[in-house]
Amino acid sequence: MMRIALIGTGNLAIHLVHALEKCNAVELVQWIGRNETPPKQIPNTPYFTRYQQNIDVDLCLISVTDDAISSVAQQLKESDVLVAHTAGAVSMGELKTLKRKGVFYPLQSFKETIPVDWSTVPICIEATNSEDLELLTKLASQLSENVHQIYESQRLQLHTAAVFVNNFCNHLLGISQNIAADASLPFSVLQPLIQETFERSFSNQAFAIQTGPAKRNDTLTQQKHLSVLSEKHAALYRILSQSIFNTHNT
Repeated sequence: MMRIALIGTGNLAIHLVHALEKCNAVELVQWIGRNETPPKQIPNTPYFTRYQQNIDVDLCLISVTDDAISSVAQQLKESDVLVAHTAGAVSMGELKTLKRKGVFYPLQSFKETIPVDWSTVPICIEATNSEDLELLTKLASQLSENVHQIYESQRLQLHTAAVFVNNFCNHLLGISQNIAADASLPFSVLQPLIQETFERSFSNQAFAIQTGPAKRNDTLTQQKHLSVLSEKHAALYRILSQSIFNTHNT
């Protein structure tokens, strides 16, 4: 039985708690957060406000904000346990005070109230020695069928790509929802187009299937679009259109 400690109470941490509770070969023996009570009462999961050195642990996961990882790691510097953070864009060097260190990065967007199918989530792992890498692989395989050993430089590039495909795309979808609402149209009218756009990217190079007025340099249509946009959205429209034009015409 693998004994796990988890530090953090954010969206990812809460999802990890629920997922680990369902793993037969894993026991979550410590859940640590700053508040006196956990954000969710989880049966059979002991909650503390600081790491308990007297409780045997095989692996400690740090799932806090990127800026807090280093300071949290400092509090564990006397421990012999393997400590892994869950961030995509944070160097393993932020755990430099620790004897054993690694990364356990689930590549997914997590919101507390939205369920996640962990079996499909890519989990990217890294460690400083083969024994610790094997331990991370064992845990990752308990959660997902999609486990990858990647290097730090790859992880940073992957996280950057994820920001484009998830955060930026979601922002653009939000703008589209507002534009449709301003026209008293249901956003569902755009749903087939959204689905087709992403489906195409799974089987084609996105560059090769680019369409639209920006690629064609159809300035008349672009001016019409700009006329119905707010100033801040028009500025974004211009930046994206110029990027598309430069990509396909240089």
